[in-house]
Amino acid sequence: MKRRRPLALWMFALWTLGLGIIGVWRSVVLWRERAILYGHGSSLSPATLTLTVALFGLCGLGLVASAVGLWLRRDWARHIARAFIPAYIVLAQAYTWLFVQSGLMRERRWVSLVGAILGTGIGIGALTWARSRRWLTLE
Repeated sequence: MKRRRPLALWMFALWTLGLGIIGVWRSVVLWRERAILYGHGSSLSPATLTLTVALFGLCGLGLVASAVGLWLRRDWARHIARAFIPAYIVLAQAYTWLFVQSGLMRERRWVSLVGAILGTGIGIGALTWARSRRWLTLE
């Protein structure tokens, strides 16, 4: 008999899937707009942009895979998510703090940093703490 998925698992899997989709989307957009970035004097060198695009794509795909695995209640997905959630958030913060030179992302980077710290703590805590794993029906 299959157990029903609790609301907490729905929300966590959708949040992880959302992070993954955003990571893949960001890598696609950065790569597609690289000519504009270079034309406007971006602080990203071609090698750094290529590395950033590759890392965003890798983190995004890892998060999408872990979201599917969490939905299917696979133990490997919990471990992958515990690795890729902080990796993605650190990469997004590094991009914001090191390379964004203007706009709302630059103005609100402190708010983004606090949100990133909270998101990482909640994500890692939910996947590590035994009680929350039971709430998510991952045990």
